[in-house]
Amino acid sequence: MQNYSENSVSDDVDITPHHVTGETSECLGRLLIGDDEPRLLNSLCSILRDKGFEVDGAEDGDAVCQRLRENAYDLVLLDIRMPGKSGLEIMAWLKETGVDAPVIIISAHSDYRIVRQAFKLGACDYLRKPYDVDELIRAVGGTVLERRQARSQAATGRSNPLTGEFFKHTLDHLPDLVFSLDEHKCINYLNHHSESLLGLPTEELIGQPFSQLVHEGDIAKLPLLFGKNEVGEPVTQEIKLKTYHGGIGYLDCDIKVVSPREANTTLTYAKPPPARPPFLGIVRDITEHKRKLALMEFHASHDTLTGLPNRSLFMDRLTLAVSQASRNGQKLAVLFIDLNDFKAVNDTYGHGVGDELLQKLAAGLTHSLREGDTLARYGGDEFTVLLPSLDEKKDAATVARKLLSSLETPFPFEGTDLHVSIGTSIGIAMYPEDGAGAETLVERADMAMYAVKQRKKNDFYFYS
Repeated sequence: MQNYSENSVSDDVDITPHHVTGETSECLGRLLIGDDEPRLLNSLCSILRDKGFEVDGAEDGDAVCQRLRENAYDLVLLDIRMPGKSGLEIMAWLKETGVDAPVIIISAHSDYRIVRQAFKLGACDYLRKPYDVDELIRAVGGTVLERRQARSQAATGRSNPLTGEFFKHTLDHLPDLVFSLDEHKCINYLNHHSESLLGLPTEELIGQPFSQLVHEGDIAKLPLLFGKNEVGEPVTQEIKLKTYHGGIGYLDCDIKVVSPREANTTLTYAKPPPARPPFLGIVRDITEHKRKLALMEFHASHDTLTGLPNRSLFMDRLTLAVSQASRNGQKLAVLFIDLNDFKAVNDTYGHGVGDELLQKLAAGLTHSLREGDTLARYGGDEFTVLLPSLDEKKDAATVARKLLSSLETPFPFEGTDLHVSIGTSIGIAMYPEDGAGAETLVERADMAMYAVKQRKKNDFYFYS
């Protein structure tokens, strides 16, 4: 398995349009890559051309938009930060102009807010630099295949007349649940997907109020979904629906409801429908999509080894805590923790033991903190702690002693006789006396930590 970064290829960049010839008999899809790092752009283009894709490249956002105006692409791979338009600005431009092109973000920046914004703008995947080649190929190939299948199905559908029976047959084979309600908001039509999604036979649901399927906490959203919207204008709400697969569970769903101008009389109803069925709707299960989005956000804001918040999330929480402490007239403390001679552990026992030691340390430190405190892996063998809502400076000292005590006993390693101990240096900065900003507090806690480290002992110092 290979990882590629911008330092892994030569400086010669070829971003002119390429067409697959010779070795590959069929083009797998046409791609556009936007990245302002020439060597990384060259690497991506080369790898994907070797896999059978036709690839164009662009080194700035304006050039990406120009290529998209001139050509149709099966997939666009974008860096977040580029000259001209950024990756997010290009995605917003795609939505505004209606240009149809799915986007995968490839970026070294893992700020969870950027990841969330990218998905809101329609990104279908997010890969971090340095990227894993196998993961890259899977993501690109899967997205291009889905797009081609969708185009093929759309073309097939256009070639068939939408007769009543064909239309009903099509509804029954959609991956989404389709329903209609009468004037009392009771179900009078469901396609066949309802049984696999909800776990109940269709005949048991016909005639039942739609509200019986809705999670109790989301009942309040129904007036918005079935309110007095413009006739023919769809309304969409995210609502949890109950499922009955071996017990009651819940699915996160996007539900789109429209009050149609004309009834579709070709469907089979439990009873004759009104001339204009008040509500037609589509339910899309987004549970897996939300799970993936939450996982992406977690990976963007947490350290993958220890599961702790990373530097970006820590600074966000610290900035918010400073703002709250300022309003409430409270104190808070920032602790900067450095492991003494951690490099010797890696050199002596190997990086596997070093990684496991970091995980054990993280767990031990966490158990010494309050529920509202934040422990983060700041980088390498450095950790930071946020202690909000303190009454006295001595409260921070008490916590620091607990942290040092939690690391005094050597850590055992399962399946071996190995026990590893590690020294710790802790620096502490207090708000407001040591600084009024998040960056300043971290810097001064770091300075206090170095004062401890110079004396080569397990201890803590306050910034002075």
